[in-house]
Amino acid sequence: MGFILKSIFWVGIVCLFLPRDPSAVKAPKALAQISATSVIDMAAAGAGFCQKQPEICESALKTGAASRDILNLAAATLSATMADTQKTKPKAN
Repeated sequence: MGFILKSIFWVGIVCLFLPRDPSAVKAPKALAQISATSVIDMAAAGAGFCQKQPEICESALKTGAASRDILNLAAATLSATMADTQKTKPKAN
């Protein structure tokens, strides 16, 4: 199931970079221009998103901070557990 989801994700990424104008395929410079323009337009739209909808960005920041705290706690717990396992593990000679 994971493989299928990953495959769908990567095929979607490839589809994003396919040219929308079939005549652009014949002219590589035009293709590069379309791609660069698309990237610049997406960056501009993303930059203005938080100004238009600050509550969503604030919620995303809080969610990111909570996720970071949970991952830090999990990493500390795992590290402590592994350290305890190393201490109690008998040495084989």
